[in-house]
Amino acid sequence: MSQPIIEVRDLVKTFGAVRALDGIGFSISKGEVFTLLGPSGCGKSTTLRIVAGLESADDGDILLNGNPILSIAARINVAPEKRDMGMVFQSYAIWPHMTVAENVAYPLKLRGVGSAEIRDRVTRALDLVDLAAQSDRDAPKLSGGQQQRVALARALVYEPQVLLLDEPLSNLDVKLREQMRFELKLLQERLGLTLIYVTHDQSEALSLSDHIALMNLGRIEQIGVPWDLYEHPKTEFVRDFLGKTVTLPGTIAAIDGATARVTLGGAEGTLTCQANGLDAAAGGAVMVAIRPERVRLGAGEGGANSLTGHVETVLYQGERSECLVRVGRELITVYGPPEAVKLRGRDITLELAPDAISLWPR
Repeated sequence: MSQPIIEVRDLVKTFGAVRALDGIGFSISKGEVFTLLGPSGCGKSTTLRIVAGLESADDGDILLNGNPILSIAARINVAPEKRDMGMVFQSYAIWPHMTVAENVAYPLKLRGVGSAEIRDRVTRALDLVDLAAQSDRDAPKLSGGQQQRVALARALVYEPQVLLLDEPLSNLDVKLREQMRFELKLLQERLGLTLIYVTHDQSEALSLSDHIALMNLGRIEQIGVPWDLYEHPKTEFVRDFLGKTVTLPGTIAAIDGATARVTLGGAEGTLTCQANGLDAAAGGAVMVAIRPERVRLGAGEGGANSLTGHVETVLYQGERSECLVRVGRELITVYGPPEAVKLRGRDITLELAPDAISLWPR
């Protein structure tokens, strides 16, 4: 196994009485997109700033290619400009008195690079982000998406080993944000860039990342590939933060090896699913959880793992419809095709895929 390009070990940071980071640790392979995901205040931006050298830490170590750039115990703290990392901020941080080319050239001037090499490298960086034709324009006159490209080119121009991005798309409108996701991913794959990406946006994290560290209250709840976090959450926080979840209260009717039968009180039905190592016996109270897209809507008699419900209302979303369904005493939201908008006010069956159901203690 190759050596990680970045290793973060037992990182601790406090602000007064608040423990912002409580023993954070992870490793990142060269050429991957590693995302720190979580709600506001979870510690993701603080982690990124410590990796960048812009924030101090109370304890812990950070290694770049096996060499310490931060070690509290060994009193090592390499200056930000010597960490060989580029950073793209949420606010773009474009200098308003400079042209596009001057903005991109600035990090090279700070490093004492010769003028001829600066011209060549700025040209290459602007070509990468498709802004060569805008090089002489005043940077503030560009659109938000173009300013973000300038910030990206400025971070890439001195060819850092690691690129750090702090909520880089959050100031863009929805359509431009989606476009920039594709552009950023294509650029990352083409150049083999190593990215540490910070966001609170689940869609960004799921679509861009090779690995995600989902953070909560200064700790990492789970690290894994996007699919694994979404399909196999290890905690209720991970389950509920990533996407939407349908939950129904139930009681264990029986457990036979890896298979459980659950009686749904308010929904007046019985489901068969995987026990998934749940430490519960017959009679134990559980929550049944399933992603709404794994529930199939039907109009007739359902088979195994089916429930009867009444569609209270429907929200038409274009590519799909979101149905608010009353199942017994419970109200749940499930997804259907666009034409499911016609089901408003009707009784339907809901078929739950057995392999998509997870059980949680309550």
